[in-house]
Amino acid sequence: MATKKTWVWITVIFALLAVILYWLSHGRPEPYPPYLSESPSQTGVKAFYTLLDEQGGEPLRWDSEPERLLEENRNKLLLMIEPFSTVSGAEMRQYQDWMEKGNRIWLMKNNPVGYFDTQVDYGVLPAGETTVEDENGRTYTVEIQQEHRLKTKESDEVLLSDDQGVLAFKRSYGEGALIVGMNPDWFTNGWMTDHEHYEVITSILESGSGYSSIWFDEYIHGQDGFLSGVDVYPKWLVVFVLQLALFVLFLLWMQGKRFGPSFMPREAVVRFGDERLRALAAWYRKGEFYRESLAVQESYIRQLLQERFGVSSQASWQDIRRTLSYRLSDEDYQDWDKWTRTVEPLENVTDVDKKTFVDWSHTFDQMRKEVQGS
Repeated sequence: MATKKTWVWITVIFALLAVILYWLSHGRPEPYPPYLSESPSQTGVKAFYTLLDEQGGEPLRWDSEPERLLEENRNKLLLMIEPFSTVSGAEMRQYQDWMEKGNRIWLMKNNPVGYFDTQVDYGVLPAGETTVEDENGRTYTVEIQQEHRLKTKESDEVLLSDDQGVLAFKRSYGEGALIVGMNPDWFTNGWMTDHEHYEVITSILESGSGYSSIWFDEYIHGQDGFLSGVDVYPKWLVVFVLQLALFVLFLLWMQGKRFGPSFMPREAVVRFGDERLRALAAWYRKGEFYRESLAVQESYIRQLLQERFGVSSQASWQDIRRTLSYRLSDEDYQDWDKWTRTVEPLENVTDVDKKTFVDWSHTFDQMRKEVQGS
């Protein structure tokens, strides 16, 4: 009956937990990190991705390491919109090798310092609305967020600029090229239709027409890994699997399963801790030092009695019996009275045979177990 009640409570608890998890996740908008091509939030870029798809651009998402880019053909454009963390030096070289094969990368980052040897000039006028000019002399009204501008080299081609400096440029890498720009929020769902942000983006895209495909780099947003694979499953299925895993662990725990490292018994890896005592006992038996062995046992019993009952180790057995009569119940005292009277004659014995040794040793062992409580 107790087992049935336990399982009923377990079932109720897991069902209640499932309801709570569903209630917490139901009706709330799914949170998305910014600048994701699949994010419909104001900070996502799904609108731009969808627009390219409707116009026949057939955009794709890239979520693998940059070394796999080297396996792809030329004439590709990779959009890197505000990477979450700095790309490593090895990955940077892989991106450059891929551009040198005839591909292009468009990096949009608020401060691109640290990417592809890009530098900026700090200390310009405060951010806000401004008028920019593209490479063909056309002007646009946009909203900028930076108080710095890009530094360019003599071989760089300026794609976008204002009165304060360069906002986007193109740099050649072998048969390909790199486009570096700022203000990645122009691509987001909440900003793309403001001012003339979309027109500026289109202007830069047209400056490098002829791409066979456009990829949105999601690897730089940390979308690769185990959690990204879990996102493809319905939430109810993920909750069910978690519940099942918890149930299995609880079931194993109820059955007495234990998880952890296995430890070898000390006796299996080192010599016995009482090996010295065993050797000493064997030496006493072989040399027939029975009287000496009994003396050692008696001394040990007296020491234990002193520690537990406060009896002097030098007291006679008669004094010990008198003290124990006040400390023990009548039933326990009867045993001690018998044992002490059995070993009392040992004080006047100088020679002990094997049979007497065994009998007295058995009595001392009973006394030891009793005083130690075992």
